[in-house]
Amino acid sequence: MRKVNSSLALVVAAMAVTVSAWAVPVPVSLTRYPGYYSGTGGEFTVLNSPWANPSLYDHVVLVEGGFQSFCLETDEYTSGIKWADLSLTAIRGGSGGPEPDPISVGTAWLYKEFAKGKLQGYKYDKGPDREESAKYLQQTIWWLEDEKVPEPSGNPFYGLVLNKFGSLDDARADYNPATHGYGVAVVNMYGSLQDGKIDWNAYKQDMLVLVADGGLTLVMLGIGLVVLAAIRRRA
Repeated sequence: MRKVNSSLALVVAAMAVTVSAWAVPVPVSLTRYPGYYSGTGGEFTVLNSPWANPSLYDHVVLVEGGFQSFCLETDEYTSGIKWADLSLTAIRGGSGGPEPDPISVGTAWLYKEFAKGKLQGYKYDKGPDREESAKYLQQTIWWLEDEKVPEPSGNPFYGLVLNKFGSLDDARADYNPATHGYGVAVVNMYGSLQDGKIDWNAYKQDMLVLVADGGLTLVMLGIGLVVLAAIRRRA
């Protein structure tokens, strides 16, 4: 038993180094451009993210040097430069979800299709049609994330995701990158520095991002790290 615990400790320590190197908060910038959004939701343009590889995105969702994204919560806001790290959840859960709130498989699939420039029915040409598409997609994402918004009946993307997964419950199931393979993660944003330290209580809007497998592997390692540490405490 001691040898097992010793080996487990080495694994945990190695994983901690790997995950902490990836999870170090970095400054990112968030803005919106006319012709790409409608109302208070997306599309948003995320700049300076170290996790988003432009080669993963279709050119139609790369705008002014950044990538286009959508928000997950209706009760948090953000703009300008913020500190951010990576996870698979909306940290505060929003206006209706649990805290934290894992993103749904329906949300992950819709964002992957959008980011690849092939979301059926999405109008990618800048202007009023794209603004309308952004409104409909944002409403569907909020609904899938249990936000307190009206059911988007008649919304083309709501119908699309229900057709893909068969039911609302299945579309709202927690997203697991290990089995679903969509390459989607969450950029969690926080307030600016206070006295040289990040204000972790100043929660800001969380955004979707398309990342390479390596990024998701490290996120999953972080989950595994918690599990291994718990096993070690029980041993």
